[in-house]
Amino acid sequence: MISTMEALTYLYPRLAPGGYVIVDDYGAIPACRKAVEDYRAAHGVQEELRHIDWTGVFWKKAQ
Repeated sequence: MISTMEALTYLYPRLAPGGYVIVDDYGAIPACRKAVEDYRAAHGVQEELRHIDWTGVFWKKAQ
């Protein structure tokens, strides 16, 4: 999903260490899940991806 990738590309580098990323549509929209996984792989994000519910996930940016 282009909008998810654009949001991560712009916002994640600006997120303070210890801040949280929350993605609502991860479990509901396959393109969103792929964008998150592609971004994390391309940028070496290895923090644990945790589920909020059937569709939402989050992770905490490393300190």
